[in-house]
Amino acid sequence: MATPGGPGTLEIFFVRHGQSTANAGGVWQGQLEFPLSELGREQARRAGAALARTGLFSAVYASPLARASDTAHIIAEEMRQSGGFSGEVVELAGLTERHGGILQGRSFEQTRTERPELVEKFRGLPEEEAWSLVGAETDRQLMERFGGAVQSIRGISGAGRGSRAVVVAHGGVLRAFLRATFGGDVLPANTRAPNASLTRVFWKNPGDPEDKPELLELADTSHLDDLGNTGG
Repeated sequence: MATPGGPGTLEIFFVRHGQSTANAGGVWQGQLEFPLSELGREQARRAGAALARTGLFSAVYASPLARASDTAHIIAEEMRQSGGFSGEVVELAGLTERHGGILQGRSFEQTRTERPELVEKFRGLPEEEAWSLVGAETDRQLMERFGGAVQSIRGISGAGRGSRAVVVAHGGVLRAFLRATFGGDVLPANTRAPNASLTRVFWKNPGDPEDKPELLELADTSHLDDLGNTGG
């Protein structure tokens, strides 16, 4: 059986971006731009240092939204300093967060106060119907682009020695991808991976579209233990 680091394998560490100013304020960002908070930048640095301790990486990919791109650049610099990475961050549009429709840019409390009937209907519908109600991307739509981006990364990785990559993305798309790939018990209900958490996924034959990955680690935040708030 193939193991992480073996020839022709692929190991991806999926990282949710560090805390943004919108996360800190309880605002749902969607595809709107908000910068990392000071805590978020430190979370990103801690994530990079933790990744550097695991060994060498061949690539770092990121959503082009600033909170993810900046997280990825901080991570990449930490890994360069340790000699674990020598390349550049590659941005892929498919890794962008879910478009939140009429909900993005607002806190839940704002929406509940101003449109209580919408919130009640939204919460009473199955998830995919609820996303459609507010004009947001559905999980199916997310998987078409996010899954396509991951498939592209797998195609690049294929042959030779084992490849290891970092993918920095967002809570919504990561939740949709992990649930679609590993089942609804992963990040159930409204649970999202915390900011700057590390989720480790392994493919023994990444060039094969039918290859089933293994979930080796889910939303690890041990590198953030003394920072306080890791949610958002």
